[in-house]
Amino acid sequence: MGWITRGVVLGLAVLALGACNLQATPPVSGELPVGGWVIAPLPEAQESGGELRPGVRVYRIPLAQGGAVRVSAVSADLQGRARLRLVLLDDRGVVQAVSVARHYFAARQELAPLSLRPQITSDPGYRLNFKGQGGQVFYLRVENYALSPDQVTLYAEPFIPNPAGNGEAFASGSRQGAIEFVGEFDRYDVSTATGYLRFTYSGPLDLVALLYFSPQDPSPLVLDPVVNCADISPTTLLVVRDRGQARAGFDEENSGRYRLEISSNPCP
Repeated sequence: MGWITRGVVLGLAVLALGACNLQATPPVSGELPVGGWVIAPLPEAQESGGELRPGVRVYRIPLAQGGAVRVSAVSADLQGRARLRLVLLDDRGVVQAVSVARHYFAARQELAPLSLRPQITSDPGYRLNFKGQGGQVFYLRVENYALSPDQVTLYAEPFIPNPAGNGEAFASGSRQGAIEFVGEFDRYDVSTATGYLRFTYSGPLDLVALLYFSPQDPSPLVLDPVVNCADISPTTLLVVRDRGQARAGFDEENSGRYRLEISSNPCP
């Protein structure tokens, strides 16, 4: 009966991992230092029972100091034909971010890049951003969905996030910000602003600009790339975020970057 009890306990543990968005990670293949790089030899994916099981390597990322880190994976062998996915986990196995394409990433693991077309540009790699504190350890699960082996260079680089949206006063002129982290909120104090706000964004995220009439306002005015202009005069707080709080991009065109403008020009 002992083996039955152990089997039940193991099954319950697996169910608990799935319910908490946890992942059992394979043995660590090496360490990826912030400010450094490693070469990851990835085995090919395997087709079994109608499912595609990726070739996987896992790398440990220790943070000597706190800050923002950008991880990227650039294919040397398959290049534009690469079918990669990066899954970032904390030291408890909780998924923090998942790469989806070269120009944005997301929060949930089930977003897979298998149907994406490769970009015809200099390959920046599959990327994602995260923040951590000194002494924290993260794990990067690198998955190869191609039916051929791949050799991938992994980078972990510190960077300075776009500074806009830290609660600063915004009364006139323009601001250029970027949503660079999953769940990020950019905030602006517009209590002294008058005129009209225009919100401009073109990219894969579902960004919205929320105008609050008070900090307790339960129903803010919503602007997006389609309905992108409103009278700002009666509002006090402006927040820019991903509508579903699940995606993020990078501070570059056609990714996470957006533009705000307050002027006296009426909305169309």
